Amino acid sequence: MSVEPMSPFFQEITERKQLAMTGNYAVAGAVSQTDPDVICAFPITPQTQSVEGLSDVVNHGFLKAAFVNVESELAAMSYSTAACAAGARTFTATASQGYLLMCEALPMPVGWRLPLTMMISARAFNAPNLSIWNSWEFTLMDFGWNTLVSENVQETYDAAIMASKIAENSLFPTMFVHDGFIISHSAQNFEALTHKEVMKFTPKKKRKTINPDDPGTWGGIVTPSYFMEGRRGLDKAKEGVIDIIGKTYKDFGKLSGRHYDHIEGFNLDARSKTAFITMGSMCGNIISWMEKNKDYPLIKIRTWRPFPYKQLQDMIEENNIEKLIVLEKDDSLSDILPPVGSAIATATYPLGTILRSFIVGLGGRDVTKDEFSLAAKKMETVNDMKGRLYYYLGVRETKDKLEEI
Repeated sequence: MSVEPMSPFFQEITERKQLAMTGNYAVAGAVSQTDPDVICAFPITPQTQSVEGLSDVVNHGFLKAAFVNVESELAAMSYSTAACAAGARTFTATASQGYLLMCEALPMPVGWRLPLTMMISARAFNAPNLSIWNSWEFTLMDFGWNTLVSENVQETYDAAIMASKIAENSLFPTMFVHDGFIISHSAQNFEALTHKEVMKFTPKKKRKTINPDDPGTWGGIVTPSYFMEGRRGLDKAKEGVIDIIGKTYKDFGKLSGRHYDHIEGFNLDARSKTAFITMGSMCGNIISWMEKNKDYPLIKIRTWRPFPYKQLQDMIEENNIEKLIVLEKDDSLSDILPPVGSAIATATYPLGTILRSFIVGLGGRDVTKDEFSLAAKKMETVNDMKGRLYYYLGVRETKDKLEEI
């Protein structure tokens, strides 16, 4: 890595370039190309490089944005919300405990319909104790933010650009996620678009903002007489967001030649009617495992929120998939299923699809090909939705013995 890893973005990129950067720095480059007005964040591992990289681009004078240092993640979200409400194109980023600290302010940009964008370098919460490594904390809370999940550095660079357009076209805050350390700190090759291409793809749009010349009320109290109508209004507005995201994917495909969708399938014509389903960096691991296990298909989730239940149902029906092996880097200590399995079970309930969730890779633990094989073997004996619906994979029962599932 060079001394100045952000140097490709210190000047205008006039021709597409093949670059090698970490996921965080690639995101910083993409965000700088969307011409944000305000960048506001508090550093937390493994997200820090993204805003560090943006501060470097601002410092070199090419990006004319306000880079605001604040005292906490709650302050970062509060400041970002206010800046966006005032009309600024605004970006922030966080992870794990920072995301937790933001919680008080996370619903407000949803309620105010603000096109704020945020990157999450997914990291475990500090329970049972401190961990700075990868888990999917973002799945455990849902405040109404649009959410995209990326597998590799190219995808997270592209997601940073698409998130800006999705947010402004839907008027809902949009986060895009990559796995902490696995992608955030992994240097990979990717193609950077030109500045003109990105700016044409993400034009700044007029919207209702805080304006002394057009008075309004922002953040006032809502009485019981109107609060439910407000929530219902937000729910109705979200109904069209999945189509806005889908159109953005299509438009980006026309621009870049890289085609994305809410739900993507691999090896769907495989002999087995049991499919793996997951998202993020784990998809590449499974595709590698499938080279010697060609009988299994993979379903990859790219759009996490709004959850694309109709697209998932269609893919399952069209390919006669009977069972799903859900792999997820999260758990829920009080629920019937962990978050990803719960969303998938709800979506597939009308189809009668059988599934089990397998919890893997918590706290940055490697997810191995042996675990994929073990999950596939376990599903051979599962024929209904009765009994235990989730298992931890690769967990030690004693010092030298793995727990049996």
